[in-house]
Amino acid sequence: MSRLAALSLLAVLSACATTRGEDKISYEDAFGPMAQPPASAPSSEPAPVPVVRVRTKARELKAPGKELPTARTSPELQAALAAFINQARESRRQVKRGSPMPTEQEGNWAKVTGSLDAFLRRPAEKTSSLDIVRARATLESELEEDARSYGDIPEALAESVMTRVTKLEVRMAEVRRLMVQTVNVIPRFTWPISPVSVTSGFGEREHPILGELKEHMGVDLAAKRGQGVYAAAPGVVLNAGWNGGYGYQVEIQHAPRVTTRYSHLSRVLVEPGQILERGDLVGLAGDTGMATGVHLHFEVWKDGRARDPLDELDHNDGSVDIGSVSAGDTQPPAKRQGRRPVVGRRP
Repeated sequence: MSRLAALSLLAVLSACATTRGEDKISYEDAFGPMAQPPASAPSSEPAPVPVVRVRTKARELKAPGKELPTARTSPELQAALAAFINQARESRRQVKRGSPMPTEQEGNWAKVTGSLDAFLRRPAEKTSSLDIVRARATLESELEEDARSYGDIPEALAESVMTRVTKLEVRMAEVRRLMVQTVNVIPRFTWPISPVSVTSGFGEREHPILGELKEHMGVDLAAKRGQGVYAAAPGVVLNAGWNGGYGYQVEIQHAPRVTTRYSHLSRVLVEPGQILERGDLVGLAGDTGMATGVHLHFEVWKDGRARDPLDELDHNDGSVDIGSVSAGDTQPPAKRQGRRPVVGRRP
Protein backbone atom coordinates (compact mmCIF):
# COMPACT_ATOMS: atom_id res chain seq x y z
CA MET A 1 0.00 0.00 0.00
CA SER A 2 1.42 3.40 -0.94
CA ARG A 3 2.01 6.03 1.71
CA LEU A 4 -0.60 8.31 0.10
CA ALA A 5 -3.18 5.52 0.10
CA ALA A 6 -2.47 4.70 3.72
CA LEU A 7 -2.86 8.33 4.73
CA SER A 8 -6.12 8.52 2.81
CA LEU A 9 -7.45 5.47 4.66
CA LEU A 10 -6.44 7.02 7.96
CA ALA A 11 -8.15 10.28 7.05
CA VAL A 12 -11.40 8.43 6.39
CA LEU A 13 -11.03 6.46 9.61
CA SER A 14 -10.44 9.59 11.64
CA ALA A 15 -13.39 11.37 10.05
CA CYS A 16 -15.72 8.48 10.90
CA ALA A 17 -14.46 8.38 14.48
CA THR A 18 -14.98 12.09 15.20
CA THR A 19 -17.96 12.88 17.39
CA ARG A 20 -19.79 16.13 17.96
CA GLY A 21 -19.30 18.04 21.19
CA GLU A 22 -15.90 16.50 21.93
CA ASP A 23 -12.46 18.12 21.95
CA LYS A 24 -9.04 16.85 20.98
CA ILE A 25 -6.41 16.76 23.67
CA SER A 26 -3.10 15.00 23.76
CA TYR A 27 -2.82 11.43 24.90
CA GLU A 28 -0.44 12.38 27.70
CA ASP A 29 -2.66 15.28 28.82
CA ALA A 30 -5.58 12.89 29.13
CA PHE A 31 -3.91 9.91 30.74
CA GLY A 32 -0.36 10.86 31.65
CA PRO A 33 2.80 9.52 29.97
CA MET A 34 2.45 5.85 29.11
CA ALA A 35 5.73 5.12 27.37
CA GLN A 36 9.10 6.86 27.11
CA PRO A 37 11.80 6.30 24.47
CA PRO A 38 15.03 4.72 25.73
CA ALA A 39 17.41 7.22 27.32
CA SER A 40 20.32 5.83 25.28
CA ALA A 41 18.74 6.83 21.99
CA PRO A 42 17.84 10.54 22.14
CA SER A 43 15.75 11.77 19.22
CA SER A 44 16.65 14.79 17.12
CA GLU A 45 12.97 15.53 16.56
CA PRO A 46 10.02 15.37 18.97
CA ALA A 47 8.31 11.99 19.16
CA PRO A 48 4.77 11.88 17.79
CA VAL A 49 2.08 12.27 20.43
CA PRO A 50 -1.00 10.06 20.06
CA VAL A 51 -4.25 12.02 20.08
CA VAL A 52 -7.43 10.85 21.76
CA ARG A 53 -10.84 12.48 21.81
CA VAL A 54 -12.35 12.73 25.26
CA ARG A 55 -15.02 14.74 27.04
CA THR A 56 -13.73 17.82 28.82
CA LYS A 57 -16.44 17.67 31.50
CA ALA A 58 -15.91 15.43 34.50
CA ARG A 59 -18.09 12.33 34.56
CA GLU A 60 -20.15 11.08 37.46
CA LEU A 61 -18.87 7.71 38.59
CA LYS A 62 -21.99 6.35 40.20
CA ALA A 63 -25.73 6.43 39.78
CA PRO A 64 -27.89 7.96 42.52
CA GLY A 65 -28.10 5.53 45.41
CA LYS A 66 -26.12 2.79 43.66
CA GLU A 67 -22.48 1.93 43.28
CA LEU A 68 -21.56 1.48 39.63
CA PRO A 69 -19.34 -1.57 39.06
CA THR A 70 -16.32 -0.61 36.95
CA ALA A 71 -13.94 -3.02 35.25
CA ARG A 72 -10.28 -2.83 36.19
CA THR A 73 -7.79 -1.80 33.54
CA SER A 74 -5.62 -4.50 32.01
CA PRO A 75 -1.94 -4.22 33.02
CA GLU A 76 -1.08 -6.73 30.30
CA LEU A 77 -2.60 -4.54 27.58
CA GLN A 78 -1.00 -1.37 28.94
CA ALA A 79 2.42 -3.06 29.00
CA ALA A 80 1.92 -4.30 25.44
CA LEU A 81 0.93 -0.82 24.22
CA ALA A 82 3.91 0.80 25.98
CA ALA A 83 6.35 -1.71 24.49
CA PHE A 84 4.79 -1.26 21.06
CA ILE A 85 5.09 2.54 21.14
CA ASN A 86 8.72 2.43 22.24
CA GLN A 87 9.64 -0.09 19.55
CA ALA A 88 7.73 1.83 16.86
CA ARG A 89 9.53 5.08 17.67
CA GLU A 90 12.88 3.33 17.78
CA SER A 91 12.24 1.77 14.36
CA ARG A 92 11.37 5.14 12.83
CA ARG A 93 14.57 6.68 14.22
CA GLN A 94 16.74 4.02 12.63
CA VAL A 95 15.58 4.44 9.03
CA LYS A 96 15.50 7.34 6.61
CA ARG A 97 12.09 8.91 6.04
CA GLY A 98 10.50 7.38 2.97
CA SER A 99 12.22 4.00 3.38
CA PRO A 100 10.17 0.78 3.34
CA MET A 101 8.79 -0.35 6.68
CA PRO A 102 11.41 -2.61 8.30
CA THR A 103 10.56 -6.22 9.10
CA GLU A 104 11.02 -5.49 12.82
CA GLN A 105 8.18 -2.94 12.74
CA GLU A 106 5.89 -5.35 10.90
CA GLY A 107 6.57 -7.85 13.66
CA ASN A 108 5.92 -5.15 16.25
CA TRP A 109 2.49 -4.53 14.73
CA ALA A 110 1.73 -8.26 14.65
CA LYS A 111 2.62 -8.54 18.34
CA VAL A 112 0.42 -5.65 19.48
CA THR A 113 -2.57 -6.79 17.40
CA GLY A 114 -2.18 -10.23 18.98
CA SER A 115 -2.31 -8.60 22.42
CA LEU A 116 -5.43 -6.68 21.37
CA ASP A 117 -7.12 -9.87 20.19
CA ALA A 118 -6.47 -11.43 23.59
CA PHE A 119 -7.87 -8.30 25.28
CA LEU A 120 -11.02 -8.35 23.13
CA ARG A 121 -11.71 -11.96 24.13
CA ARG A 122 -12.67 -10.61 27.54
CA PRO A 123 -16.42 -10.20 28.07
CA ALA A 124 -17.70 -6.62 27.82
CA GLU A 125 -18.54 -6.46 31.54
CA LYS A 126 -14.87 -7.10 32.36
CA THR A 127 -13.54 -4.54 29.88
CA SER A 128 -12.39 -1.09 30.97
CA SER A 129 -13.45 1.77 28.72
CA LEU A 130 -10.12 3.46 29.52
CA ASP A 131 -8.27 0.50 27.99
CA ILE A 132 -10.39 0.78 24.84
CA VAL A 133 -9.71 4.51 24.47
CA ARG A 134 -5.98 4.07 24.99
CA ALA A 135 -5.75 1.15 22.56
CA ARG A 136 -7.69 2.94 19.84
CA ALA A 137 -5.68 6.15 20.24
CA THR A 138 -2.44 4.19 20.00
CA LEU A 139 -3.45 2.27 16.88
CA GLU A 140 -4.73 5.31 15.00
CA SER A 141 -1.84 7.63 15.86
CA GLU A 142 0.97 5.09 15.35
CA LEU A 143 -0.41 3.85 12.03
CA GLU A 144 -0.74 7.44 10.83
CA GLU A 145 2.83 8.18 11.91
CA ASP A 146 4.11 5.07 10.13
CA ALA A 147 2.26 6.15 6.98
CA ARG A 148 4.12 9.47 7.12
CA SER A 149 7.49 7.93 7.94
CA TYR A 150 7.72 4.97 5.59
CA GLY A 151 7.53 4.94 1.82
CA ASP A 152 5.26 1.93 1.80
CA ILE A 153 2.99 0.12 4.30
CA PRO A 154 1.85 -3.44 3.58
CA GLU A 155 -1.82 -3.32 2.65
CA ALA A 156 -2.65 -6.38 4.75
CA LEU A 157 -1.07 -4.71 7.79
CA ALA A 158 -3.09 -1.49 7.41
CA GLU A 159 -6.32 -3.44 6.92
CA SER A 160 -5.55 -5.59 9.95
CA VAL A 161 -5.03 -2.54 12.16
CA MET A 162 -8.19 -0.83 10.93
CA THR A 163 -10.15 -4.03 11.58
CA ARG A 164 -9.03 -3.91 15.21
CA VAL A 165 -10.07 -0.25 15.45
CA THR A 166 -13.56 -1.25 14.30
CA LYS A 167 -13.67 -4.04 16.87
CA LEU A 168 -12.69 -1.56 19.58
CA GLU A 169 -15.55 0.72 18.48
CA VAL A 170 -18.00 -2.16 18.77
CA ARG A 171 -16.67 -3.09 22.20
CA MET A 172 -17.00 0.51 23.39
CA ALA A 173 -20.67 0.50 22.34
CA GLU A 174 -21.17 -2.71 24.35
CA VAL A 175 -19.46 -1.22 27.39
CA ARG A 176 -21.55 1.96 27.13
CA ARG A 177 -24.72 -0.08 27.36
CA LEU A 178 -23.47 -1.66 30.59
CA MET A 179 -22.50 1.76 31.96
CA VAL A 180 -26.08 2.97 31.68
CA GLN A 181 -28.46 1.63 34.30
CA THR A 182 -31.93 1.52 32.78
CA VAL A 183 -34.95 1.98 35.00
CA ASN A 184 -37.43 -0.85 35.59
CA VAL A 185 -40.48 1.37 35.19
CA ILE A 186 -41.95 1.41 31.69
CA PRO A 187 -41.73 5.02 30.51
CA ARG A 188 -44.46 7.17 29.02
CA PHE A 189 -44.24 7.16 25.22
CA THR A 190 -44.91 10.04 22.85
CA TRP A 191 -45.27 9.87 19.07
CA PRO A 192 -41.95 10.09 17.20
CA ILE A 193 -43.26 12.35 14.44
CA SER A 194 -45.72 15.24 14.19
CA PRO A 195 -48.47 15.50 13.05
CA VAL A 196 -49.52 11.88 13.59
CA SER A 197 -51.29 10.33 10.60
CA VAL A 198 -51.51 6.52 10.63
CA THR A 199 -51.55 5.25 7.05
CA SER A 200 -51.30 1.53 7.85
CA GLY A 201 -52.26 -0.10 11.15
CA PHE A 202 -50.92 -2.91 13.29
CA GLY A 203 -51.68 -6.57 12.54
CA GLU A 204 -52.23 -8.81 9.55
CA ARG A 205 -52.35 -7.07 6.17
CA GLU A 206 -51.45 -7.60 2.53
CA HIS A 207 -47.82 -6.62 2.07
CA PRO A 208 -47.72 -3.66 -0.34
CA ILE A 209 -44.70 -5.04 -2.23
CA LEU A 210 -44.80 -8.82 -1.77
CA GLY A 211 -48.59 -9.02 -2.22
CA GLU A 212 -49.05 -11.66 0.50
CA LEU A 213 -50.63 -11.62 3.95
CA LYS A 214 -48.04 -10.77 6.59
CA GLU A 215 -48.07 -9.47 10.13
CA HIS A 216 -47.44 -5.74 10.27
CA MET A 217 -45.43 -5.41 13.48
CA GLY A 218 -45.99 -1.68 13.88
CA VAL A 219 -47.78 1.27 12.31
CA ASP A 220 -46.87 3.41 9.32
CA LEU A 221 -46.92 7.16 9.91
CA ALA A 222 -47.14 9.71 7.11
CA ALA A 223 -44.03 11.83 6.75
CA LYS A 224 -42.23 14.15 4.40
CA ARG A 225 -38.78 13.25 3.11
CA GLY A 226 -36.17 14.51 5.56
CA GLN A 227 -38.72 15.18 8.32
CA GLY A 228 -37.29 14.77 11.81
CA VAL A 229 -37.93 11.52 13.71
CA TYR A 230 -37.66 11.75 17.50
CA ALA A 231 -37.15 9.35 20.42
CA ALA A 232 -40.53 8.29 21.87
CA ALA A 233 -39.08 8.04 25.40
CA PRO A 234 -35.71 8.25 27.21
CA GLY A 235 -33.42 5.35 26.45
CA VAL A 236 -30.19 3.94 25.04
CA VAL A 237 -29.58 3.27 21.34
CA LEU A 238 -29.13 -0.48 20.81
CA ASN A 239 -28.77 -0.53 17.03
CA ALA A 240 -28.47 2.15 14.38
CA GLY A 241 -27.88 1.39 10.72
CA TRP A 242 -29.02 -0.75 7.82
CA ASN A 243 -31.45 -3.59 8.58
CA GLY A 244 -32.53 -5.26 5.33
CA GLY A 245 -36.13 -4.61 4.32
CA TYR A 246 -36.47 -2.07 7.16
CA GLY A 247 -33.83 0.10 5.50
CA TYR A 248 -32.01 2.42 7.84
CA GLN A 249 -33.35 1.67 11.30
CA VAL A 250 -32.81 2.85 14.88
CA GLU A 251 -33.68 0.66 17.88
CA ILE A 252 -33.86 2.18 21.37
CA GLN A 253 -34.08 0.36 24.71
CA HIS A 254 -36.19 2.22 27.28
CA ALA A 255 -36.42 -0.36 30.09
CA PRO A 256 -35.58 -4.05 30.43
CA ARG A 257 -37.33 -5.86 27.53
CA VAL A 258 -38.96 -2.62 26.29
CA THR A 259 -37.78 -1.17 22.97
CA THR A 260 -38.98 0.98 20.08
CA ARG A 261 -37.90 0.83 16.43
CA TYR A 262 -37.87 3.54 13.77
CA SER A 263 -37.52 2.28 10.18
CA HIS A 264 -37.11 3.35 6.53
CA LEU A 265 -35.08 6.38 7.59
CA SER A 266 -33.22 8.37 4.96
CA ARG A 267 -30.50 9.15 7.48
CA VAL A 268 -29.47 7.88 10.92
CA LEU A 269 -28.26 10.56 13.34
CA VAL A 270 -27.39 8.47 16.42
CA GLU A 271 -25.03 5.60 17.17
CA PRO A 272 -25.17 2.49 19.38
CA GLY A 273 -24.62 3.26 23.05
CA GLN A 274 -25.84 6.85 22.81
CA ILE A 275 -28.16 8.10 25.56
CA LEU A 276 -31.32 9.87 24.43
CA GLU A 277 -33.97 11.90 26.17
CA ARG A 278 -37.57 11.96 24.99
CA GLY A 279 -37.75 14.15 21.88
CA ASP A 280 -34.11 13.83 20.87
CA LEU A 281 -33.57 13.60 17.11
CA VAL A 282 -32.72 10.04 15.97
CA GLY A 283 -32.96 10.33 12.19
CA LEU A 284 -34.76 11.69 9.13
CA ALA A 285 -37.79 10.11 7.48
CA GLY A 286 -37.29 8.39 4.13
CA ASP A 287 -38.14 5.34 2.03
CA THR A 288 -35.09 3.07 2.38
CA GLY A 289 -35.52 -0.71 2.34
CA MET A 290 -38.81 -2.25 1.20
CA ALA A 291 -41.00 0.84 1.10
CA THR A 292 -43.44 2.12 -1.53
CA GLY A 293 -43.03 5.74 -0.45
CA VAL A 294 -41.72 8.06 2.23
CA HIS A 295 -43.09 7.21 5.68
CA LEU A 296 -42.00 6.15 9.17
CA HIS A 297 -42.56 2.55 10.27
CA PHE A 298 -42.77 2.65 14.08
CA GLU A 299 -42.77 -0.37 16.41
CA VAL A 300 -43.14 -0.87 20.18
CA TRP A 301 -41.83 -4.13 21.70
CA LYS A 302 -42.48 -5.42 25.23
CA ASP A 303 -41.33 -8.75 26.65
CA GLY A 304 -40.28 -10.00 23.23
CA ARG A 305 -43.62 -9.23 21.54
CA ALA A 306 -44.61 -6.42 19.18
CA ARG A 307 -47.44 -4.29 20.58
CA ASP A 308 -49.88 -2.01 18.78
CA PRO A 309 -48.48 1.52 19.16
CA LEU A 310 -52.06 2.88 19.14
CA ASP A 311 -52.69 0.99 22.38
CA GLU A 312 -49.42 2.23 23.88
CA LEU A 313 -49.50 5.88 22.81
CA ASP A 314 -53.03 6.94 21.76
CA HIS A 315 -54.07 7.86 25.28
CA ASN A 316 -51.22 10.38 25.44
CA ASP A 317 -52.23 12.30 22.33
CA GLY A 318 -55.75 12.78 21.02
CA SER A 319 -54.67 14.24 17.66
CA VAL A 320 -54.13 10.98 15.77
CA ASP A 321 -55.55 10.70 12.25
CA ILE A 322 -56.35 7.22 10.93
CA GLY A 323 -56.26 6.67 7.17
CA SER A 324 -54.21 7.75 4.19
CA VAL A 325 -53.63 11.30 5.38
CA SER A 326 -50.46 13.11 4.34
CA ALA A 327 -48.45 15.07 6.86
CA GLY A 328 -49.60 18.65 7.15
CA ASP A 329 -47.66 21.80 7.75
CA THR A 330 -47.51 21.43 11.52
CA GLN A 331 -44.00 22.17 12.66
CA PRO A 332 -42.19 19.31 14.45
CA PRO A 333 -40.66 19.93 17.88
CA ALA A 334 -37.34 21.73 18.02
CA LYS A 335 -34.47 19.46 17.00
CA ARG A 336 -32.25 18.30 19.81
CA GLN A 337 -29.25 16.04 19.49
CA GLY A 338 -28.68 13.15 21.89
CA ARG A 339 -25.64 13.39 24.10
CA ARG A 340 -22.84 10.92 24.72
CA PRO A 341 -23.21 8.38 27.54
CA VAL A 342 -22.32 9.49 31.05
CA VAL A 343 -21.31 6.79 33.49
CA GLY A 344 -24.18 5.77 35.74
CA ARG A 345 -26.69 8.16 34.20
CA ARG A 346 -30.22 6.81 34.10
CA PRO A 347 -32.00 7.39 30.78
